[in-house]
Amino acid sequence: MNPLIIILQQTRTGAILEILLILVVAGIIGYLTAYFFYKSVYTKRILFLEGEKVELKKHIDTLFMEKAKLEQTIKDKDSEIETLKNPRKKE
Repeated sequence: MNPLIIILQQTRTGAILEILLILVVAGIIGYLTAYFFYKSVYTKRILFLEGEKVELKKHIDTLFMEKAKLEQTIKDKDSEIETLKNPRKKE
């Protein structure tokens, strides 16, 4: 065996490094497990919310179009009111 490994296994520093390495590996395994679990759980919810978002954007676009039509109607009615208030004199 490698003499460095033998020396590290016999010292307190070697034991501390081994413990820290094991804790880091355990932490990484725990993090990845939680990440993939919650990703699988919330994927359906995220897709549902994205679908709602698209529908709401379409509804907003429809409302903006209706607003533009109503503003045009208001302008037409205002011009009609002006023509009724000030009829042209026929010569």
